[in-house]
Amino acid sequence: MENENNKEVSQIFSFFENADVQEYFADLNIELLSGRHIQNDKFYLYKLLKDYFNELSYYYEKIYGLELIMESREDSKYYYVDYPDASKGALANPLRHKKLTQKQTLIGIILLNMYYERYFESKKEVRFADIKKEIKESDNNILYKKLFFNKVQDDYLEGDWLLKVIKPFKSVLREFNKLGWITNLAVEDGEDIHFVLREPIIRFQKLYEKEITNFTEFSEKYLSQL
Repeated sequence: MENENNKEVSQIFSFFENADVQEYFADLNIELLSGRHIQNDKFYLYKLLKDYFNELSYYYEKIYGLELIMESREDSKYYYVDYPDASKGALANPLRHKKLTQKQTLIGIILLNMYYERYFESKKEVRFADIKKEIKESDNNILYKKLFFNKVQDDYLEGDWLLKVIKPFKSVLREFNKLGWITNLAVEDGEDIHFVLREPIIRFQKLYEKEITNFTEFSEKYLSQL
């Protein structure tokens, strides 16, 4: 009986013997376990997920206790691994399951709003001027100004924008780029920030639904800690 079970498992995992799997699986595994969302710009990794979705789903469930998920948004597919609802999986420790800081969450909410504002644009490109306008003129501008500058006024010194907005945004963008939620682009002379919002940022909405829905409450709690 044990030999039959071992034979069945060997057959299920036999796809690892295929040349394309042997060439690209290591990179795919690193990306998925680091939390990245894979889209078709990662051509070979994306193709591996598309061609072996069932086999890889079984692998991540049995080896890591994780669920391999495929989602579609705006006719674009993306893949990632997540913890099943019933369990945090074998990788459930602070290093693998980090919660965003309040500042990261705030920036995530702003980026998500900007994503929806650009929903019908094929390329959701953002520069610092767009972020500055969002903080100064959006419906949440009063709260944004308090959260970034701890005071409300028409405008702020260039040094304040650099220290309190540009620097934290650039730090968060580096992390979101690793997750596949945005793609950083080359900056032109005099620019500080240039990136494209990508479909997987919708995942942020699922993870931080409470903070998004209760943004005023989230803001008041954040302000009380400043």
